[in-house]
Amino acid sequence: MAGETVKTEAICLSITPWSKTSHVVSWLTPTGRIGTVVKGAVRPKSAFLGQYDLNYTCEILYYVRAKGDLHALRECVPQKLREELRGDFRALAFAGYARMVVERLAPQGVECGAWYDLLVGVLDELNASVGRLVKFELDVLHLMGLLPELEADGGDFILRGERSIPVSREVADYLRAGCPARVDAQIPLDAARVIGVFYQFHVDLPPNVRRTTLGLMTRTNQKG
Repeated sequence: MAGETVKTEAICLSITPWSKTSHVVSWLTPTGRIGTVVKGAVRPKSAFLGQYDLNYTCEILYYVRAKGDLHALRECVPQKLREELRGDFRALAFAGYARMVVERLAPQGVECGAWYDLLVGVLDELNASVGRLVKFELDVLHLMGLLPELEADGGDFILRGERSIPVSREVADYLRAGCPARVDAQIPLDAARVIGVFYQFHVDLPPNVRRTTLGLMTRTNQKG
């Protein structure tokens, strides 16, 4: 409600310059996405210096403004910094992709709790395998009510109506099993390509971000 001060746990999704010294920070909370203005964020004596960054989980206190979607950040205390992500560029790229997906697709309200838990899982696991990306994307589709249908007996992946993508028996079994880790490295790659086509039909996301993320993950790591 406008005029209230709210305290909540939140994950830092994105940071955008607002002025020479201020930021707009987008957060994911267990009850939805919020945007806050952080005035004087980069001034040398700012109380917010080092208190938030991408992938951080923080406890924030913000003032709800009556107009607009941006609220005033009053306090921010980091709870989990996840500094280990910075030592693994593949994990960092995957984290960025996951944040972008959740920021664009997560709903407002109590239903966002499952999305919040999903993002926490990606950020905490430090697993940048292709199989983990595919599992994340399947979880996203499940939360959206768009989980793809695999024919019970055939090797087709149903897209929309009667349209389908033929997939190998190995890929079909892999997807049905929830993307297990111990498989041939080619299977997660093939599954990622199939899921990518499905996303093009059903999910409004920029395909270039996924393509770049997948390219980084496969360049140096072929494990599922």
